[in-house]
Amino acid sequence: MKLQDILKTKERYDVRAIAEDEELTRQIQTLLVSFDLLDPPVDGKFGPKSTAALHRFQVLLDCNESGFLGAVTAEKLIETKPEDIPGDTPILRVTKDTILKQRPVSSSELDESEKYGVRAVREFKLLAFEPVRNHIRVALRSETFEERSVWYIYEKHGEIYQGKNLVYPPDIPEEFKLSGFPYFSQVDNWYNPTGACNVTSMAMCLSYYGASRRKSYGQFEDELYQYALDRGYSRHSPQDLAQIVRDYGCQDYFTANGSIDDIKAWLNEGKPTVIHGYFTSFGHIMPVVGYNQKGLIVHDPYGEWFSGGYRTDLSGAYLTYSYSLIRRVCMPDGDFWVHFISR
Repeated sequence: MKLQDILKTKERYDVRAIAEDEELTRQIQTLLVSFDLLDPPVDGKFGPKSTAALHRFQVLLDCNESGFLGAVTAEKLIETKPEDIPGDTPILRVTKDTILKQRPVSSSELDESEKYGVRAVREFKLLAFEPVRNHIRVALRSETFEERSVWYIYEKHGEIYQGKNLVYPPDIPEEFKLSGFPYFSQVDNWYNPTGACNVTSMAMCLSYYGASRRKSYGQFEDELYQYALDRGYSRHSPQDLAQIVRDYGCQDYFTANGSIDDIKAWLNEGKPTVIHGYFTSFGHIMPVVGYNQKGLIVHDPYGEWFSGGYRTDLSGAYLTYSYSLIRRVCMPDGDFWVHFISR
């Protein structure tokens, strides 16, 4: 199969499907080498480096098909010329003595075979990089350690440069707000209006990304409520909520150890988060759609929170909840439950 066969189709090919087709693999590798995103040889084996190079191409050309090869990426691979590829080769600069990891977790949780120590000031050319949790996933262009080229580095121990420009960690402005983020109130829900903050919050995020609905009537949040019932999902389980988001075609990385800085960085990429907290005695969740010097900007589906309780007759759209309130009700023990949601 060739890239031309994918044009004007709705087919999606993951890494495994590409790797099983040597003709397609060689065509993609040949193009990536011509774009200087992959080093030769063209060997017909679609491994970690080819995967990273394809991902880098998709990011640079705004393909919006991360994780799979579809018609958009196929067309851009065919039509793009080497001079159309923007930017310099990314460089990882190690800022502290650290450990490269095979998984983005604490070093103490890894076997010795999953770790490799590197010294500060070392630099590595990269095929691609991507923030993951509180780490950066890097695909090394030339070097391999333990016969592996894809590693994770703790985000505070490395910087990514393109030319002389620092591209990661990003420069975080003092204020930011997602414009045009849809607001849904749970108060008018057909199902459980006093207890459906969870699906209502996810419905807002899915609508923001233009996720396709499965029904042509009723409110999106009521559809998700019924979907959870039909699938046996618990609306009170963060893992099940994340699965609902994935079932509807978006991504949801949930962590019980998020930070306010993580949320700010995510928002600055144009992506929302959903936070858990005890705004009510039973718990409550809501999307975070921005921040300013006073606090986080939220879309509270239950209205507006006051120290004496909720005013459900008020809109919860674009409210600023102070950092002191967020720390008190969302992270009293230092742990912050956060969903990082993307397309």
